[in-house]
Amino acid sequence: MQKYIITGKNSQETAASMLNKPQNRKEITDPLAKAFGAEFVEFLYLNHPEFDFMCVVMAKKDEDIAAVSNLIYASGAFTTFNWYRAFEAEEWKNVYELASNNMASYISAKQKAQEE
Repeated sequence: MQKYIITGKNSQETAASMLNKPQNRKEITDPLAKAFGAEFVEFLYLNHPEFDFMCVVMAKKDEDIAAVSNLIYASGAFTTFNWYRAFEAEEWKNVYELASNNMASYISAKQKAQEE
């Protein structure tokens, strides 16, 4: 399973709905996450000016997170809704090792321009 960070800014309509009927949205959205083979690790509300919701999710692949994110954003519940792949320190080291092992095959635009 891969780790993902999801952030969003609740819409005014969602805020009004929560004010009129306070809800535990984690409990309500847990079945949706499970339908996409995902599970919440953290489910948090924040007082940040650009986003007021953040969760950490484990899922099998990017496409699952992209699909559920598109579904949620299309609902109008959020004015912004973004997802990011997250890497543990060892995973990130492996990403750089892969790049390091293959950097000899990269030719920058500047290098190519200087060849001609």
